[in-house]
Amino acid sequence: MFDVIVPIYRISKDFLERCLESIDDQTYTDYTVYVCDGTPVEHQQYDAKAMVESYGFTSLRQDPAHPLVGGARNQAVAEGSNPYLAFLDGDDWWYDGYLSEVKISIEESNEKTAIWSCALDCHVPVISQFSGDTFMVKGLYNYWPQNEQWLKDNPDYAYFFFFGHPPAPTGTIIQREAFEAVGGYDTTMGMGEDTEILLRIVGDPRKVPVEDRRHYSLLDLITGFHFVGEDNTCSLGTQSGVSANRSSDEIKAYFVSNMEYFTEKHPLPTAADMPEGTPVDFIETLKGVMRDRILTPMNS
Repeated sequence: MFDVIVPIYRISKDFLERCLESIDDQTYTDYTVYVCDGTPVEHQQYDAKAMVESYGFTSLRQDPAHPLVGGARNQAVAEGSNPYLAFLDGDDWWYDGYLSEVKISIEESNEKTAIWSCALDCHVPVISQFSGDTFMVKGLYNYWPQNEQWLKDNPDYAYFFFFGHPPAPTGTIIQREAFEAVGGYDTTMGMGEDTEILLRIVGDPRKVPVEDRRHYSLLDLITGFHFVGEDNTCSLGTQSGVSANRSSDEIKAYFVSNMEYFTEKHPLPTAADMPEGTPVDFIETLKGVMRDRILTPMNS
């Protein structure tokens, strides 16, 4: 039923082992796993291929023709054939009932639904206003109890919902047919590519007729852990392929260009674009939540 897609780039041995173990622990077992490794040879500190294959999973070496994390995911997807794609980043992990629960939700969904996602536990950095020190506190990623009713009431407008409420790849399932119909991830993007593909799949209501739009189901489940740390993409860290042969300033410049490109492809919605009856406080959330560097570059 599922092809599990795991891109890795300079992921620590402990992180990858934890990720793979969480797949192996799933109570639902109709899945095939593809791990695509883009780590440069000079940064390979352990045998990731051997670790992946020790679980019976498929290890792929990322082809330079398919760059960045989007390219790694596209390459892995092309290796499989199962009808549903379950994405998991190499520094995250699932809880053991994840695929089992999502399978039930998929079977209960209408035929227009092409994307499913769940909330994830995470640790969020908080800066003390007294000492200036940073502390990590437990939080939830992709949890929107105050706004999810809007999505249920307006399923043909899922495109707008993603602007303020983007899920992480971990905890997101995409129907293969829908993924392939839009050509997969945009491999020119080093950040925000995971949100950008979702926008193309569901369709912009300003351009796409309602009969051609797809639906998105936000499930009331907490199904894994999303790592937020100094090494990951949003922190301009080394776990992103964008970091290869670039200085910190060059990485920042790349992401600024990335943001401008994103906004050009997907202009921020306005109140006039919203379906009738949309509350003002919901429209305010569309300026970007949690990933505002990607979705609202003017506010960065």
